[in-house]
Amino acid sequence: MSAQLGRAAARLLALGGADAAASRTTAARGGQVHHRELGAGPPLVLLHGAAGGGANWYRLLRPLATCFRVLAPDLPGFGFSDPVEPAPPLAGRMADRLADWLDALGLARVGLAGTSFGGLVALRLAQRRPRGVSRLALLGAAGLGRDVTRLLRLAALPGVGPAALRPSRRATRQLLRRRLTAGTPLEPEHESALVDYLVSSAAATGTALLARGVRASLSWRGQREVLSDAELAAVAPPTLVVWGERDRMLPRAHGERAASCIPRAVLCVLPGAGHSPNWEAPDVLLGLLLPFFSEGG
Repeated sequence: MSAQLGRAAARLLALGGADAAASRTTAARGGQVHHRELGAGPPLVLLHGAAGGGANWYRLLRPLATCFRVLAPDLPGFGFSDPVEPAPPLAGRMADRLADWLDALGLARVGLAGTSFGGLVALRLAQRRPRGVSRLALLGAAGLGRDVTRLLRLAALPGVGPAALRPSRRATRQLLRRRLTAGTPLEPEHESALVDYLVSSAAATGTALLARGVRASLSWRGQREVLSDAELAAVAPPTLVVWGERDRMLPRAHGERAASCIPRAVLCVLPGAGHSPNWEAPDVLLGLLLPFFSEGG
């Protein structure tokens, strides 16, 4: 375990009052999966996006743990989890690993939430375990349309990606302020701890592996892995689609498409929020997630 990454994660979790969360590693087919766990009750799995790891949920772990057994894994290739081969379909490969991880933990049926790229992984996992997901929440999820911001298209270029993805505090802070949130800086202590964690996680993964992962997910034309209307229509569990009104990474039209295609879906647009409501609007997001997942299967 990287000592630097461990310290950064501990600092972030402590800020969210989730420093009591257990750190566990489970052998799954093809590699180990690390996760943070807190609370007791019905299992609720939280999947982070294409940066950081399970500790990204630091502001929601403790409040959600008052009602649920919350598990926040590091996606394969992130944090302390072993990587999968970074080739298309990348989200599908990660979902396969996570399905094995859930089996290893003996979790036959879970609530599932995913943000950004983690939302696409959540969709793929729901496809693989149609009876194993009781409820599904998609927060600014990838995989719902091809369009992405120009920044992501550039990061997918072979000559640009490795340099753009090289971890630095300055670049990560700018990305956080200009793209991942609505532009209103987080509280200084939270921003500093989050930047430290994101940089440490990227350094632990390695620039080469990150660049290969980005190219497996994106091209100059946009997202490579997009669910068809038929795939979305086959999503079985009740689904909450959440989108930030000022999302600067993925267009709201993607969320509207998902809500129109998934049979039991509801779209909630968060006023003033950006791409990362779990960081910038945790109380508002909690007010949606708690009643949604408390309704049961």
